[in-house]
Amino acid sequence: MSEAFQKVIGLKIDVDTYNGMKNGVPRILSLLNRFGIKASFFVPMGKDHTGRTAKRVFTRRGFLKKASRVGVIETYGIRTLMYGLLLPGPEIARKNALTIRQIVTEGHEAGIHGYDHVNWHDHVKGWGEAKTTEVLDRACSIYEDILGRKARSFAAPGWMINTHALRFFENNGFLYSSDTRGRSPFLPVMGSDQFNIPQIPTTLPTLDEVVGLAGYEPLSLARYFLDSLSEGLNILTVHTELEGKRWTGFLEAFIIQTLDQGFTYGRLMDIAQACRESEAIPRYNIFYGHVEGRAGEVSCQSQKVAGS
Repeated sequence: MSEAFQKVIGLKIDVDTYNGMKNGVPRILSLLNRFGIKASFFVPMGKDHTGRTAKRVFTRRGFLKKASRVGVIETYGIRTLMYGLLLPGPEIARKNALTIRQIVTEGHEAGIHGYDHVNWHDHVKGWGEAKTTEVLDRACSIYEDILGRKARSFAAPGWMINTHALRFFENNGFLYSSDTRGRSPFLPVMGSDQFNIPQIPTTLPTLDEVVGLAGYEPLSLARYFLDSLSEGLNILTVHTELEGKRWTGFLEAFIIQTLDQGFTYGRLMDIAQACRESEAIPRYNIFYGHVEGRAGEVSCQSQKVAGS
């Protein structure tokens, strides 16, 4: 499928926290508007429970090392790290409804990034159909209350997905979902189940996976990502807690360098629609695997076409 796109970057912007929504999103919107770029934002519909990630120090190998490279306190702030532990978690979507509407008004895409980001990320692998459907119904209801229309796109927190969620998206008219790490758009096969809703995987590493390994300086990091681009379709996931805060300089440098190199930007919804209108989309299996620089499992696109 990537052959259908020439030097295209889909900018996927994940909101993980209340502060990332309140302060990071406006900063990224301002940057994108300066360059006339449209992107896809994905927002948790429930409360910020970031503090509950503390247990990952004991449950995920490499989590502490990654946290120290990124600088957890500088990235999230003390208050955010208390949400769900010592402080009640604020509502991310409802308390920032005006900003979500602004995203859409300015021509960007607004999709769902789970309900409780931490809970989904850590537990969705083991959820059954009833639990998965309950969470997604709740998230979709809040989305519809805020924007007055049904959700059509979803990006899984932590790139963790299960078959019940994929079936929910297919049965509820979603255009696509973006839940995996991979190379190109595909129709997912998971276990014994096949799905006919396109999967738009993140194809590039994320900043938190390479910062400290590929350097700390924004220009050198931007060059690292530029060198990682393919001549076809690229999907970059940005986090409002990073590129919307202390790493905005990296994102600006990356945008300038890519535009200079002739790359164009598109919303994931437009990329998914183009996939639907082109030749048959190949099927690939989804499996739980690992990517360099990230602690814990993620859902991955298999190397071979399903059934081959």
